[in-house]
Amino acid sequence: MSQDNYNAFQSLSDELKTEFYTSFREAMDELDICFSTLNCSYQEDVVHEMFRAVHSLKGNCHMVFLDDIADICHRLEDLVSQMRKGEYTYTPPCGEFMTYIFQRLEQLVASAIAGNEIAENNILVLQTSVDQVFKTEPDKREDVILKTLDSLSGALTATEDVSEKILERLEKQEKLKNFSDLEFMQRISDIMRSKSLQHQCKVDRLLGICTYINKHLTNKVSDDQISAALYMNLLGSKFVTSPIFEILPDSDCWEKQRVSEQLELTAGFLKLGGKWLSAAEMIEHSFARYDGKGVPEGLAGEEINPGGMILALVRYYQQQYRKARVEHNAKIAVAKVLRSMNSEKGLRFNPDYVDIFNQLVREDLESVYI
Repeated sequence: MSQDNYNAFQSLSDELKTEFYTSFREAMDELDICFSTLNCSYQEDVVHEMFRAVHSLKGNCHMVFLDDIADICHRLEDLVSQMRKGEYTYTPPCGEFMTYIFQRLEQLVASAIAGNEIAENNILVLQTSVDQVFKTEPDKREDVILKTLDSLSGALTATEDVSEKILERLEKQEKLKNFSDLEFMQRISDIMRSKSLQHQCKVDRLLGICTYINKHLTNKVSDDQISAALYMNLLGSKFVTSPIFEILPDSDCWEKQRVSEQLELTAGFLKLGGKWLSAAEMIEHSFARYDGKGVPEGLAGEEINPGGMILALVRYYQQQYRKARVEHNAKIAVAKVLRSMNSEKGLRFNPDYVDIFNQLVREDLESVYI
């Protein structure tokens, strides 16, 4: 904050500063209500209310010479403006991010009212955070928001100045912004499979099967999470010696133990960063059976993660198709596997998932030639 602006703010009457702070708090309360509503369901009129509240905050800050804070509000106003135009869709992490920024701004305003100068680094932290989010393409913004919130952790409750540490985190985050976890998982999976002597399946078609089934479910999972789970599932057998690819109700205990080890290691890689926990659970449920006779034993029916059931079905199709192709052409191989899969409805697989797979075959037979 410039010295001139600081002096101008401090020259205001206590009554005016108190009135400004009260209006700041009221606008924050309005925003909290907007975020709570939008977290439950999207409502266009609520987005307009959110825009008005942010616009009001910006204008009030300019009126009392807090131009740096007004500039941050202006960039957040631009973010909400994109929502109003349909260029960006509100998500709960976005609400959490904006809440954090305004809570921190309120702390800085309260400190200024108490007669303290607002350190330049504290403003820079918020400017950098908001800029990194705003400059990111809307479809990739949620990931950046989550990383930014992680970088900002500690600032609201710190008893000492942590702005320097946060700026370092944000700088590292900016350097890594072009790194894609999902693309890396795909690449490492491709590399490891290319070194294998086993049959090389078309992973893009396996992924297409996964996303098709997911799209037609009532309890959908994230496409990114199912993609990560598929890549790591294909890679998982490389983590253990003598991997197990099939578990039957009468499988030996040692086989089930080996599968549990394989799943634990594969899911563990996805748990490291904290972002892929849903994908990790899909991996952990990928040897479950609808009748509860798989791994983990007793996990059955709707208790199975939908992504886990998709992986189980896709793995089964992949193995059976590979065997059938030894003696038959692709079309006959698919027909043989479908008969086998349909016989497992209600036993190994959720019947709805098998029906969706049948629908895919009717619509686009070549898409399942893996």
